[in-house]
Amino acid sequence: MKKSNHYLSVVPVALLLLFCLGACKKNSYLTDGGLQKAATPFSTYDYLKNNKFHQFDTLLTLIDFYKLKDSINNSKTFFAPPDMAINLLMKRITIKREVDGAILSSPITTLKQLTDSVSANLFKQYMFNHTITLDGAGITAVSYTNKAGSAAPCAIKKVAGISSVYLSNSALSYNYYTLEYVVVNGTIDGPSGPSPGDLVDANLPCQTSGIQTSTGTTLHVLANFAVLRKL
Repeated sequence: MKKSNHYLSVVPVALLLLFCLGACKKNSYLTDGGLQKAATPFSTYDYLKNNKFHQFDTLLTLIDFYKLKDSINNSKTFFAPPDMAINLLMKRITIKREVDGAILSSPITTLKQLTDSVSANLFKQYMFNHTITLDGAGITAVSYTNKAGSAAPCAIKKVAGISSVYLSNSALSYNYYTLEYVVVNGTIDGPSGPSPGDLVDANLPCQTSGIQTSTGTTLHVLANFAVLRKL
């Protein structure tokens, strides 16, 4: 991506490589939402900047634009949205323009159009002054206050999953949990669904959990397909 007027155009982002359980390297992402080596000598910002797959280039450009570098470094917890999730958000935001007297709607295609459409709360909603971990989460969603405050009510929970490793003539199954950021619409959904009049809450799974940065942040990475809330 090339800079133009301090903004970057959106380009496709390489898909995150998923490694099988028995072939993980240090700091490589796991399909069960975990990490083999959780500690990093980098700050939260620099860890994202040094990602070898360049998954967070657009995110960091927007973090710089909103002057949130210190905010993510000082957060006790940060759920980082990868560039692919930001690109999907941009496809959902439309702008109107007049062409030959007709009003047409089209998805936004530049970061300037995005920053004209959203605020810094787009990212503050994923920053917390509390340490949130996979081990500390429960299977029932618990409400948390993020740095966007009442503008972005949210909750955290963990979800059980089952995976299998296939050997030459057998299969070994194991259980695991993944962390989820819950976009709360009204009140937190109960076992039977949303309260009357509420929209269904949106669950944003993490593809990686529990990276410990040198600035004291517990860093989680949202899934590439996470449906981000526009703020």
